[in-house]
Amino acid sequence: MRRRGGRDACGDSTTSTDAVGQGAVDPSVRESVATLFRVLRPEPRLRVGAVEALELAPLVARWLEQGHGEQDLARAVLPGLPARVHSPAALLRDRLVRKLPPPPHPVTAAPAPVPRWSECPTCADPVPHEGICRACAGLAPRPVAVGGGGEAATARGMALVRAALRAGTTSPAASPA
Repeated sequence: MRRRGGRDACGDSTTSTDAVGQGAVDPSVRESVATLFRVLRPEPRLRVGAVEALELAPLVARWLEQGHGEQDLARAVLPGLPARVHSPAALLRDRLVRKLPPPPHPVTAAPAPVPRWSECPTCADPVPHEGICRACAGLAPRPVAVGGGGEAATARGMALVRAALRAGTTSPAASPA
C-alpha cells in the first residue's frame, strides 16, 4: 500500500536510484537528491521519499553551489532534532533555507597605496610628487642637508673607532662568548 510522497505504509522510503533514476532528471538534480539521501541515511526520523527529495533538491543544490559538502549539510540538518518528527520534508526545508550560510564575499584586491613621496630620478632626493625636483629642474637652489654638520659626526665616529682599535677593546656585543 503506497501513500502520497513516495513512502510506503511502513515508513520506508523508496530508494533514490529507483524513483529518481527512472525519469529524465537533470544530472545536477540527481546529484542533489543523492547527496540528500546520503546525509539523511544515519537518521531514521528524517526518512523522505523520492518525490519529497526532488522537491528539496533545489535547496540542496544551493548548498552545493556555494561549495558546501555533505558534512556541512549534516551539521545543519541533523543536530537538535525533536524526539518525534511529524513532517521530515517540512523540517528539512526549513533547516536548508534557514541555516544556509551567506555566500562568501568575493575577495577584492586592495588598491595599491599611493606613495606620499617619490624620488627624484636625477638626484634621488625625496619629492612630494612624481618627476624631478625643483633643484634639478633649475627652478630653485639645491637645499642644504638637514642637520648640517654631517662631516663633523663622521669625523668624530672615525676618531672613536681608531681609539677603540688602538686600545684593543671591543664592545660587549662583539666579544666572543
